[in-house]
Amino acid sequence: MMTTELQTGMAYALLAGTLWGMGPLALKRALKHTSVGTATLTEQYLSVLLLGVLAAYHGELAYLDFTSRAFWAFFLAGAIGASFGKIFYYKGIDRVGASKATSVKNGSPILTTFLAVIFLGEEMSWLILAGVLLIVAGIAALTRTEKTSTGGPNRLEYFLFPLLAAICFGINPIFKKIGINAVSLPILGAFITQATALLVMLTLGRFFSVKAKWEPMPLKALGLVTISSLTEALGSLFTFFALIHAPAVLVSPMWRISPLVTFALVRFTLRGIEVVTLRDGLAAGLIVGGVFVLTRG
Repeated sequence: MMTTELQTGMAYALLAGTLWGMGPLALKRALKHTSVGTATLTEQYLSVLLLGVLAAYHGELAYLDFTSRAFWAFFLAGAIGASFGKIFYYKGIDRVGASKATSVKNGSPILTTFLAVIFLGEEMSWLILAGVLLIVAGIAALTRTEKTSTGGPNRLEYFLFPLLAAICFGINPIFKKIGINAVSLPILGAFITQATALLVMLTLGRFFSVKAKWEPMPLKALGLVTISSLTEALGSLFTFFALIHAPAVLVSPMWRISPLVTFALVRFTLRGIEVVTLRDGLAAGLIVGGVFVLTRG
């Protein structure tokens, strides 16, 4: 029988996944009026501001220790997942669309599962392996891009950025779990992670066309990016709460339900911007099915 502790962790993970499934829809619309770099940096500034205010209000900011194991774990989580992972993810949204980029990126539990077993000592069962196979099948179906008469990009080139994002986001929960095991300060952890991501974007982002310079943004785009930043910041925060109550091998796949949320909403919010096919829905369903099976393991 599942304990209340595990159920609480699962609830936080599902809430994080729901928020992260909504964010790309606002971002995709914002990219009609601004660049990927400007949208990424603006969203990150707003996320850090929100989490900083929350950390200060709840007194967690006072426990900031640059020499602690927890700080460096949170720092690495931000550098790998919340920065490079986010940059690759947003480039994927801009190139292949919100639903496809989100689905491929959410194949990251494959890597997280194996890393959690190796580095965190968490258990893997045959159900977990079955869930991984379903996720792989979903990604395989999704990455069968249509050939065009003009000779479009091959599968690897077409999905390169979402796949790189999946690798980054697959490593990210391991460092989050290490940090939260060292110190149970979820708001501080989320703040350090997002602040680190902002630092990396400002210093290294130019190598990925995320330039640290002011560019005017239409008010409509700013509103959409603000919505996206709220879903990003709160989603990140809830993952830390989830990891307090449950192992990474369980909750990390659960917060990847976002493809199903994105796919369900995309028809209503991105009409005329993005086309979603039945095969996209089947692929998302396979991935989410794999997530469900993983949670049973």
